[in-house]
Amino acid sequence: MTFTWTTPPWLRIEDCTHMATTLTDAGGGRITVHSESVRGDDATEALADLLMGPGGTGSTVLRAHVVGVVIRRGIDLEWMFRPPVHAAVTSPGQWEISVKDDPDAEVTTFNASDIRSFAARLHVAYGAA
Repeated sequence: MTFTWTTPPWLRIEDCTHMATTLTDAGGGRITVHSESVRGDDATEALADLLMGPGGTGSTVLRAHVVGVVIRRGIDLEWMFRPPVHAAVTSPGQWEISVKDDPDAEVTTFNASDIRSFAARLHVAYGAA
């Protein structure tokens, strides 16, 4: 895959533009969430920043217990501390992620399979983070 950016988001010196909420399976049908701010011109670039950015978050995102990542355009402290994200088991190993948010908010959801596939393509193109 060819990436269209001139400079990868994780190498840019710019302010963060999106919120990334990582959902992990805590067992017993429970989900834990972790939100942080990331850079990018769109949700895909923001996910790339999460996966390849400083701090080794990519290795955390790729663990087997990750359910998905929700990317929201804009920085919102309320979202960071209490993201309106819900995940429910639909079948063994399958989760449905829903977001209750402002209807004008730009929100994109990536499931675990999408994340792993994208991370593999990034690592082929750019090497390990």
